[in-house]
Amino acid sequence: MKTPLAVLLLLLALVSCNHESKSDRICRQARNFTKNSCPKQMDEYTVLDSLVYDTEGRMMSYYYSVSGKLDVDSIYNSKLLSVFHANLLDNIRQNIGLHELKEHGTTFHYTYHSSTKATEYMSFIFTPEDYN
Repeated sequence: MKTPLAVLLLLLALVSCNHESKSDRICRQARNFTKNSCPKQMDEYTVLDSLVYDTEGRMMSYYYSVSGKLDVDSIYNSKLLSVFHANLLDNIRQNIGLHELKEHGTTFHYTYHSSTKATEYMSFIFTPEDYN
């Protein structure tokens, strides 16, 4: 009788040692998405370059490059930034595909930079307090 119990306890210990945390799984999925799907053309002017998940800070970062009509410094005024901010926040709130990340308390970070020069045009951070 003691032997089957010992085997069961050993199996449980082995299984629990190989258990991947939710943060580690999200990080792995973001890495795999970047490796397999990026760069990904989102629209005529925008490319998703990579996804990066920081397990310690629970932050999902989306890195985009823009080209053409969006790759012009002068268009990034406060009105455009406000519209982008509102649209991104609305997307986070409405996107059912982000449910697990939101339940995990993820902070979302979006960065848009030039595809032709070393210029960051926009960067937004949304915490659970923002989207809940």
